[in-house]
Order: sequence, then C-alpha cells, then structure tokens
Amino acid sequence: MKKGGDGMEALGERIKKLRKEKKLTLAQLAGERLTKGMLSLIENGKAQPSMESLHYIAERLGVEVTTLLDDQQVELLRELLFEIEKQMKTIQIPVDEKLILPMFKQIDAVKEKLQGNHFEEIRLLDFYIRLATYLNIEVDWSMYDVISDYENIHAYNRVFDCFSFLSSTAFQRNDYRIALQFMKEAEERVKPYLHSIDLLTQLDMHYALTVLYSAIDDVENTEKHLHFALQIAQENKIYYRLDDFYRFTLSQAIRKGDLEKSKYYLMKLTQHADFTEDPVAKNMLAFCKSHYANYIEQDFEAVEKYASYLDKEAKSDIVTYYQMEATYAYWARGLFEQAIECSENFEIPPNTHHPVDLSIMYQCFAVRALCFLELGNKKQAKKVVSLAVQGVQDLPNTIYKTFIQQAYEKIQYGKKG
Repeated sequence: MKKGGDGMEALGERIKKLRKEKKLTLAQLAGERLTKGMLSLIENGKAQPSMESLHYIAERLGVEVTTLLDDQQVELLRELLFEIEKQMKTIQIPVDEKLILPMFKQIDAVKEKLQGNHFEEIRLLDFYIRLATYLNIEVDWSMYDVISDYENIHAYNRVFDCFSFLSSTAFQRNDYRIALQFMKEAEERVKPYLHSIDLLTQLDMHYALTVLYSAIDDVENTEKHLHFALQIAQENKIYYRLDDFYRFTLSQAIRKGDLEKSKYYLMKLTQHADFTEDPVAKNMLAFCKSHYANYIEQDFEAVEKYASYLDKEAKSDIVTYYQMEATYAYWARGLFEQAIECSENFEIPPNTHHPVDLSIMYQCFAVRALCFLELGNKKQAKKVVSLAVQGVQDLPNTIYKTFIQQAYEKIQYGKKG
C-alpha cells in the first residue's frame, strides 16, 4: 500500500523523541526483532514500519501505539469514520451516485493521512475503495491492500467482509464464477484464523458459498456448505440466517420435485416466521407457500389466500415474488385475463441477481405470453416470450428455463409443452 512521506517523517520523529526521553540507544530499542539500521531508517522517515513492528516498538517504549501516531489526527479520523459508517449503512443497491459522491470526497480530502497504521485509517480506506467502486473511479489502493492491513491488526472478520464485497460486486454483474472465486479465496485466507472468526461471520461465509455454488449448478458443493451452515446454527442454537437457509433448501427441494423435503422446510419456514414475528419473514412466506402450492401440490386455488400473509408495508420486491406466483396460478386455472392483469406492471427487481431467481422471474413473462396466446394475441405473445428467452439464455438449466423454452416453442411453432 502506498504510504505518505510526511506521515513517515512525523512518525519517525515521535519514535526518536520518545527513545531519547527514555535514554535508549538504537540498538536497545531495536532489540532482537529489528536491526539497528532499519530502526534508524524508520526514525529518519525513510522506511515505514509494519503494524507488527509498530506494536513491537510501542511495547519496547512502554507506550500505546496511538502515542506514536498523531493523537489529534487519530481523533479527527475517528470522528470522520463515525460519520461515514452511519452514512454507509443507508446505501442501497442500486447505488444513488449523487448520495455517495459527497462521502467519497470527504475521505478523498484526507487520503494522504490514511497510511494503514491503525483501525480508523484502515476502515476509512476500506470505505474509500468501496465508494470508488460504486462510482467507477480509479484510486491508488486496492481492496487487497486493505485486506493485508486488516490481517496485520488481526481483524479477520473484516478480511472476510472485504472479500464478501468483492464477491457481491461481481455477483451483481452476474459474473457468478468470479464471485465464487473471491469467496473461495476468502475461505482459504481466513482458514488459519477460523478460531478467531465469530460464528455469525462463519454462517455468512457458508451462506455465500452455498448461494454461489448453486449459481454455477455445483450441487455437491452447494449441499456441503449448506450442511456446514445448518450444523453451526443447530449446534450453537443460532437463529441468524436460518430463514435464508430454510428458504434456500426449500427452493432446492421444489426444483427437484422432492415432496418430503419441500414439505419439511416449508414447515420450518412457517415455524420461524411465527416464532420471530418478523414482517419480512411473513412476507416471504407468502411466496414460499405459493411456490409450493404451484409446483408441488398443484393447488392453484390456494395461492390466492396466501396474499393475506403479505404485510401492507411489504417491500415491493417481496410483493413481486408473490405476484409472479399468483400469475402462474391464474394461468394454470385457465384464468388468462386475470393472469395478464396480475402481471401488468411486473418488473424484475434491480437487486435480483441469482440465476435461479432470475429464471423464476423470467418465467412470469413466459406465462404472460402463454395467456396472450390463449386469448388470440399471438403477436404480443411472441414479443413477451422473447424477453423471457433472452433473459435466461446464459443461465443454468432449471425447471423454469425449461418451461420458458417450451412456451417459446409452443408460441413460435405450435409445439405442445
């Protein structure tokens, strides 16, 4: 990582001043872990000590690391970090560049002071790189620089978080294999320090790996990491992400047509929603129950009643998930006009990136196209089904992609689905 020259000189002067105050020679302060020559270079601002060396020097001088740094600067950076952290929590995908540009400029104004010497500097550099990524601005540092700095201060949870950011950024571009590569690298990087990683971060890691392996249709590794995650949650009585894991497992079971597992995990999701009384969990339950009714029970009339699970303040993307299931149910019942009306304003949420989720949603366009065909509007049917086909052409094979292809053949060539 690039370091500021002025910062090195000031740091060296403070070390030299404290050494002389304590009447230590260069050799005495250097001890066994530093050479006299290296310490001289540090004191004269010609070399930057690593965080490990800085902690060693501070220990030999009998002071805190922050004493060697500019205390006033550290406090100012701490105040800036506190403000930036609050603002970062408000960021939503897709990112509004007008909102984050002022944040980027705030950190950019102090970037020469960010030398990675302590947590505040490293965290601000972390945010600086994230904001630069959102804004598509090139900066002198990379996330790998930040990862190394976090490792130097043993902040291994943050190391994972950095890789998670790199992975999610690739995932949002639908670069699933690159996203997976980042997460596999994270797993290897933190493996020696797994005992220092909190259980919630471990669950996040296995969840991410589960999702990413499924995105490239690697069934074996998907199930392996899903098993690891559920084992951690059950052994430690952790409820964090349980609904995500249950929902994911339900989706996998439905895709395979596994009645027993589908029924079991739908029950688990229902119990979790009842236990937590979480509005988001109940909203998603409307989709899960509808999806189960459509694909396992084929009880298409039941789907309508699950609308009552939706909270009035439900997020629009959750409503969208239910909307596509209701559209499918109307079509299956031969209620073509109701299906078209139900899907009139259907749009794929911009934060939907998993290939299975995308396939399910593009299937809604195919269902809509089939309804147009049944009502005699073949021109509109061809137009709408083409959107679905184009949307899934680069996605892995699923029952939803198969449905779309069959709908396309029926509309274009009159083939039976």
